[in-house]
Amino acid sequence: MKVRHIIPVLLGTTLAVPPATAEDAVTLDTIVVTASRADLPERAIGSAVTVVTEERARREQAKRITDLLRDVPGVQVSQDRPGAWTSISIRGSDNGQVLVLMDGVRLGDPSSTETAFQFDHLDVEGIDRIEVLRGNQSSLYGSDAIGGVVNIITRRPVQDGWRLSSGLELGPDGWRRATATLLWKRGDLDARVSGFSTHYDGPSQADPRTSPVPGPMDDDAHRGNGIGTALGWQIAPQLRAELTGLRSDTRHEYDSPPSDGSDTVEKDEWNLGARILHESADRTLRQTLSWGRYNARRTYHTGFSRPEGDVYDGTLTRYGYDVTWKPVEPWSLVGGVTREKEETLQITNYTGSFIASNATTALFTEAAWRPDDHLTLTAALRRDDNDQFGTFNTWRLTGAYLLSASGAADVKLRASYGTGAKAPGLYQLYDPTYGNPDLTAQRSRGWDIGADVYWPDAGLELGATYFQNRVEDKIAWGLREDGSYGYYMAGRTREKGIELSWQAEILQDLLIQHNHTWVLSHNDETGQWRGQPRNSGALTVSYRPGDWSVGARLRYASRNGLGAVSGYGQEIGGYGVTDLLASYRLDERAELYGRIENVLDKQYQTSWGYNTNARSLFAGIRLSLQGN
Repeated sequence: MKVRHIIPVLLGTTLAVPPATAEDAVTLDTIVVTASRADLPERAIGSAVTVVTEERARREQAKRITDLLRDVPGVQVSQDRPGAWTSISIRGSDNGQVLVLMDGVRLGDPSSTETAFQFDHLDVEGIDRIEVLRGNQSSLYGSDAIGGVVNIITRRPVQDGWRLSSGLELGPDGWRRATATLLWKRGDLDARVSGFSTHYDGPSQADPRTSPVPGPMDDDAHRGNGIGTALGWQIAPQLRAELTGLRSDTRHEYDSPPSDGSDTVEKDEWNLGARILHESADRTLRQTLSWGRYNARRTYHTGFSRPEGDVYDGTLTRYGYDVTWKPVEPWSLVGGVTREKEETLQITNYTGSFIASNATTALFTEAAWRPDDHLTLTAALRRDDNDQFGTFNTWRLTGAYLLSASGAADVKLRASYGTGAKAPGLYQLYDPTYGNPDLTAQRSRGWDIGADVYWPDAGLELGATYFQNRVEDKIAWGLREDGSYGYYMAGRTREKGIELSWQAEILQDLLIQHNHTWVLSHNDETGQWRGQPRNSGALTVSYRPGDWSVGARLRYASRNGLGAVSGYGQEIGGYGVTDLLASYRLDERAELYGRIENVLDKQYQTSWGYNTNARSLFAGIRLSLQGN
């Protein structure tokens, strides 16, 4: 069923805090819901967390979620074109070791290689903010959170009336992107509907410079449509219900880099969720009952597929109940139970067909102690009971101390230590060709220590973090001892690195932002370095005089490390790509904007064998209307 033919369905969202308006920038006292189940303000958080707002997405003319994630410290994105198979890494992790949430619903495809979520189509339309939590988070969120958590929170109306925003963007290679969001609120009811449509005609996904066959290469087109909805009902002063969700369908042509090809894949994806929140009149007790479901169905048409296409269908269903209790200051106690089931259906003649499922029941608790505005300590413990792998326990400790000085900068010292676990995916276990039923759960432990400086009078913020992480029983794909290719236990890997970030607002109109990450990943058993750049980062300069806004952005990465190679046995060179951006606000209802990506026309790769865009000019318009 295509998105353009469906009646929008209503789905579930997070109920932990009142939503912010899309125009609000994140302040220093903003509650960050991802870093702790106890809902601590940003200055009290002992973990490394970055909040990306809708305001920044607008200023940087972001199209997809990955456009914003690539500017977060510690995060690396594998691709930068629509339709390409896109994965992210946090602190050197695998894509499947990053947990992705949208409005409280877990996104992850059990039919993929490691129950991972693919970001290739996820548009920024309707997004209010993104919270990126780095480091071991399994004690709070269970499996898939070894590297960190990406929590996507969509927009909500907070005032009675309606507001409609829309946009249209054009670019080279047939690029077209149309978006719209309607927010509505009347009394105890509120709603949101967001939609996007994208069209792209190429060029080839495989890079001609590294193709083994010289000559012209065909274009690889992409089509995508999506619609997201939300409905909230304040049933009573202490009782609220919300439904949210997203439905999308995409079709794109793809290659098998470094070689050209003419394969296609159609992906139908949706998530549903529902939550009911009850909070006591004195706000010392809050209970949340939740349900969420995510489904992805991929149909491949290749030279090896069945005439009707090879099907990979995965469903992830989660039930949960959690309670937050503040019995007495300065304590906050959190506890909960979840039941999660993964199901996959694979129909293919290429590696073989199978049906499989697995379920996990978990109990978790967290305690936060905040005796004053300076010191915050948290401790979390989780026990997961997996139908196949038995039980495993994870835990986490964090601490933060805020040094405040009147009229000067505030300095937050923070540290965290935690353990994690990641169960094998159903594909890794049961695929008839590449699967290995003898795989065991990956286990990890890691720590970080850092400092954040807040200096509002000077318009300055600084952040620095040193981290280490170790994964035992790492699952990898390659040549096994029996001479076949597939999944096997690759031993221990270690990651360590430094994350740096700063931003300065100069003369009120000039904003400079910079982040840099140094990360080193090593496999102790093979002695090989992981094929990721050791150094990467982004520098953005924005100047906003009056109705104008102009800016420049530099994204850079070093080669993928001494002795490190990509999955194809090749080293990827370093690069630096510069973009220029500008916009002009005609009035309160209309804004024109444009940008030149890769203005110096650099030739580079983010994944070996994959093509990237040459110099490209984009132009668009944004419209906004509102009423009572």
